[in-house]
Amino acid sequence: MAGPAKTELHLAQPLGWLDQLAALLARELAPSSRKFRTALRLATIGTLGAGLIASCHVNSGLGTYAVWLLVGAGPMMPPRKASAFLIAEALALAASVLMAGILVEAPWLMLPFLFVVISLSTYVGAIRNLGSGLLLIQVVCLDTFYGVVFAPQEIGWSAAGTFGGSVIAFGTLVLFDNWLWPDRGEEILLESLGASVARDRSRLLEASNFYLDRPNAPRPPLPPPTSDLPAHMALLNRAVAEGVSEHRYAILLAAITRLARIGLEVDRLTFAARQSVPGEIRAMARPELQATVEAIAAVLDEIARELPTHIAVGVDQPPPASRIRARSAMDSLSTRVIQIRPAYIGTASSAEVENFATFKDSLAGLTGHIERLLDEPPQPPAAAPANSVVTRLTDAPDPMLVRYSMKVGLCAMTGYVIGIITQRADLSTILTTVLITALPTYGAVLRKMILWMVGAIIGGAVTLLAIIIVTPNFETLPAYLLAVFIVFYISSYSSLSSGRVGPAGKWIGSTFALVFAGLSPALDVYEPLWRIWGILLGTLVVAIVTFLLFPEYAGDSLLPRLRKVIRDTLALAPGGSAANTENEIQQTNAGTMRALAEILEVADDAQLEGRTSTVNDNAIVEAAGTLRRIADRLASIAVGRIVTPTPQLDAATESAREAVLDAIRGQLQSWLDFFSGPGSLSAPAAQAIAQAHSPDDMEIPLVQFGFRLEERAFARIESWTLDQHRAVLAELHSMRRLEYLVSELNRWLVQIPGPASNPEKQKRTAGN
Repeated sequence: MAGPAKTELHLAQPLGWLDQLAALLARELAPSSRKFRTALRLATIGTLGAGLIASCHVNSGLGTYAVWLLVGAGPMMPPRKASAFLIAEALALAASVLMAGILVEAPWLMLPFLFVVISLSTYVGAIRNLGSGLLLIQVVCLDTFYGVVFAPQEIGWSAAGTFGGSVIAFGTLVLFDNWLWPDRGEEILLESLGASVARDRSRLLEASNFYLDRPNAPRPPLPPPTSDLPAHMALLNRAVAEGVSEHRYAILLAAITRLARIGLEVDRLTFAARQSVPGEIRAMARPELQATVEAIAAVLDEIARELPTHIAVGVDQPPPASRIRARSAMDSLSTRVIQIRPAYIGTASSAEVENFATFKDSLAGLTGHIERLLDEPPQPPAAAPANSVVTRLTDAPDPMLVRYSMKVGLCAMTGYVIGIITQRADLSTILTTVLITALPTYGAVLRKMILWMVGAIIGGAVTLLAIIIVTPNFETLPAYLLAVFIVFYISSYSSLSSGRVGPAGKWIGSTFALVFAGLSPALDVYEPLWRIWGILLGTLVVAIVTFLLFPEYAGDSLLPRLRKVIRDTLALAPGGSAANTENEIQQTNAGTMRALAEILEVADDAQLEGRTSTVNDNAIVEAAGTLRRIADRLASIAVGRIVTPTPQLDAATESAREAVLDAIRGQLQSWLDFFSGPGSLSAPAAQAIAQAHSPDDMEIPLVQFGFRLEERAFARIESWTLDQHRAVLAELHSMRRLEYLVSELNRWLVQIPGPASNPEKQKRTAGN
């Protein structure tokens, strides 16, 4: 009897894994009108571009891939930007033909030359956010240097054909993006945010129904291993590149940050609901728990419905009635817990008490995230210029980006050597794969490597199937275009899911475009196989360089960005180096928002690193959201003092006023010093910093300032104008809010040094 039982247990694990995979795919690939419409648009552009290249008899194996690389890979392409890329590509190809002809006679110089060129261009592309346009230039230039070894007499014609394919690709994209079928990134982002909130609401209800023992409620599945954050950040970057203002950018970032924090709380709540512990305590507070869950779910439903059309802002505005009800329900639950505590303390097990506290704290966290409208960043001055492409503003080279660029150059050089040694021209796909899969941090590379390996295998199988079916039976261009459209549509549709599936879907089309190089009968099936093998080899090269030789972890990437944000937040405080003019405040605050966006991307990498990470991904997200609100508050105070100057108060009141700001500066400066020091990722050192911060440092002067200001019915400011009254009272309100925000910042910054924050995720990463 024992033997069969063990066998059944052993077989249950893979079946459970398959069930989870099926549930994930069903959720990610769920149909929607937006997906159908966008997939049709992308597939139409890709197919039309490929057809035009074939109809014009452009002799380029990269023509179809050039179209697919540009389609859906970035923001809408304006004609001026497309022209600039084409001019840059023409110059780069001309230089590549010249240098390739020279260096092919001196191969010992070819490798260091490629290393320098690829490293430098990667660094420039990263700091200028040049995206897929620069990637296409790198691909075609590397292909020229690779092809000269095998066909030196054809190098000029090959470059001309490649450039012709690029002209058609850019032209087709410009035509659709600007006139025939534009599709703006901000609209897609807002719809995606609304869909994510709706999913979090469904997960909240599913977990709560099981926790509260609702009839027939199934056990909730484990939270997904990755979040929607990467997809949202990519859409945000796309919206910025399409011209969204700095003010709007800050609002969109605030919405993304809030959604990430909501997702983390729902994850914690789900883990608590899944634990097998007695349910006596929850039974005592079941009505209050149910009411709180329903009130929170109602707010989330409201947010999900309004997000596709607008984002409500104004934290100081009266909240909607649904959010007031959520806060009231949470307060009732807290009161009930206090009432029943004597009944279960001493009788319930410690595991049950801890589980109930975790579930309640998650509900409290969700309530805190939704009870107020989002903070609105300071309005830009009337004469402030509109935002264009956002670039990274640094006085010195970013060490992390320098290392990343050098790793890309090393991967390209290694892939080049492998291709030359094998003496196969078809292995040029190694170089294309290297340029795409090499990313800054371990977590980012790991995610894309896994997903793109899956996409490459599926795409390779689909390509071989298309060749086997189409080549023997059809010879006309429409038949090949139909095959291209079907594959591109499937790839586009699956790429529109979240970061858990999307990259694999995109790579299905990329593999097809690289392997199915020409829209003509494939006489030799071995050539496509070599191209597929090149894609897998390129992925292997990146894995070896990134994971084994020069690993770059999220903690290494986080620290310089965190220091920049804290330093800029300090500069925004009244009297700071960036608080002299409205424009200066706006620019500094905008730079802070961009750095915070990068920090959120680092947090996603840290989550994927799992137990190997030296930083806590949850704490990074929470700290980033809190820092954003502190920066907005300090910027608002500084702008208020510039726009509406107020008379000098008496010495005691002014002293209390400045003491509040001094306390904020002191705590921010202490964290800046900590993260700049040698023990910046030491958990004990971080705890010592947090313990040194006393709440009285802010509370005492703030109470004194408020008391003296409000004393005798605001007698000290009764001679001021109405605008001056409003300005100083708004500053007092902001200071009171900052007291809470700074305490929250201390709470989360102290948790950043440490491994992956959730034990359940660690177990899952380990394969339990």
